[in-house]
Amino acid sequence: MKRRLGGGSLLLGLTLGLCGTATAAPTVVLEPVGKISGPVDMVRAQGDRLYVSAHKTFTIYDVANLSEPQQKGSYEFPEEIWNFRLDRDRAYVGANFFGLGILDISDPATPKLAGSHKTLGQAKVGAAFGSKIVIIDHMEGVVVIDASKEAEPSGLGSFFVDGYARDVLTSGSIAYAVDSPSGLYVFDLSRSGPLEPLSVLHAPGTPNSIEITAPSHGAARLCGPGGGNLQIYDVSNPAEPLRASTFVTPGRAHRVSINGDLVYVADGAAGLQVVDITNPVAPSLVATYPSARPARDVSVAGSHVFLVVGDSERQGNDREIVILRIAGLE
Repeated sequence: MKRRLGGGSLLLGLTLGLCGTATAAPTVVLEPVGKISGPVDMVRAQGDRLYVSAHKTFTIYDVANLSEPQQKGSYEFPEEIWNFRLDRDRAYVGANFFGLGILDISDPATPKLAGSHKTLGQAKVGAAFGSKIVIIDHMEGVVVIDASKEAEPSGLGSFFVDGYARDVLTSGSIAYAVDSPSGLYVFDLSRSGPLEPLSVLHAPGTPNSIEITAPSHGAARLCGPGGGNLQIYDVSNPAEPLRASTFVTPGRAHRVSINGDLVYVADGAAGLQVVDITNPVAPSLVATYPSARPARDVSVAGSHVFLVVGDSERQGNDREIVILRIAGLE
């Protein structure tokens, strides 16, 4: 790793290994190119758009020009936003006791509520498969709703997990949900009948949030921060998920984002860690970015990294987003 200070910017040379014996490993540089002021709790990137939650407010930015991000529209929920996921022109927002909010984000200047569904407890997040949306709720566990009539979603059933429901995502028809302290639950949303897990894996340090490799990118791997470290699962066979390894990070892992075989870890006071999971049984640290303040969240889109940094553990008022360009990937 090479560091160079100059002109008020920090350049980190990151050497990433490539497969093949005759190919030299390229040098990839993470270059800070901009910032977005807070407040901010969570961030997700999709194309030239950046989606940010801060307490009750969901905000969209245009980041086509990284040096001058433009704030577009916003939407305020009546309750705190716990988490959200994106699916093309929709955002599925877990807004505490309000329930699940389905936001139409097709026009970034005017995001609007397309539908909502009230769960029994505190909704944390939603993820979609076709007209079905799966929700994490503290009282009901994993909840599936029918959103074929988006303005009036209706419940299809639920499954009560053993612990404290934390996060859910979908990859095709498969939904992955995690609870605290120890469970990964896998559901096939294409099945009819009562909601029952296809498989359950109990292991210490289950992630409190999860991300998965793109369906087109080789074997399916699911990752997330658990027990302060990076937990890595092989979910190539959803009926038999395996804990591949635990990668001990130098800080305390908060959230992750996956780009190809690289996992970007917001690692608290240790900044950003970049971990290669090409071999999930033996992951390796390939780069670090020492942020000036603790790293709280991260999202990667193409050749750009959006890193949420701030001193507060739970409140986003003092946080900001540091925008990094990954040179060599453009």
